[in-house]
Amino acid sequence: MIIERIERPSKDIINGLSKYPTALLSDAMEKSQAMYSEIKSVVPIEKVVGPAITARTMVADYLTPVAAIDYAEPGDILIIDVRGHRDTAIWGGLASTSCKSRGIAAVIIDGAIRDVAEIRKIQFPVFARAVTPNAGDCSVLGDINVPIQCGGVLVNPGDIVVADSDGVVIVPANRAVQVLEKVKKQEEIEEKIRQLMSQGLSCYEALKDVCGGFTITVGKDVEIP
Repeated sequence: MIIERIERPSKDIINGLSKYPTALLSDAMEKSQAMYSEIKSVVPIEKVVGPAITARTMVADYLTPVAAIDYAEPGDILIIDVRGHRDTAIWGGLASTSCKSRGIAAVIIDGAIRDVAEIRKIQFPVFARAVTPNAGDCSVLGDINVPIQCGGVLVNPGDIVVADSDGVVIVPANRAVQVLEKVKKQEEIEEKIRQLMSQGLSCYEALKDVCGGFTITVGKDVEIP
């Protein structure tokens, strides 16, 4: 199945979310939208943010990820579900070069890639679970712009992807406004904690002051000054 056109979030929403790190966004979504820690960028980056273009492939299918490039617009981020397979690369230098020339912001793959030296040379953000020289083939065409999973997170076409040096989070498009409001409050809370720490309080004391105490369920008999 291939869906050629998707609904993208507004630029205001994308720009608003782009102001925040993945750590704060994860906190704002109750830690439910962060991909598995194994999925990391092979190129040092500060942050990439954009709408998701999704692809679901069979193991070793190189054709579907490459075909998905043609359905992406500048600023989009390709999210590719290859079921976590680590031993066959379904992405490499040629595909990365094609993405960069078309203005695609990044690619995130729940699987393996190769040609890391070339990808680093062109400085194109590629996140993946593994790296291997063994390549896939072009004998299967999977699904493009359908709901997928990537790194343990459900991703729908048009969801907002935020990726930085900590990892990747997915902000569902239908919750983006609420998440943006909540992450602003989360930032305010952290700033209050930093201000208290600058006045001499410990991190624990500042947390207790701002959060109003804790409900201890493990180690509750241990006295903490």
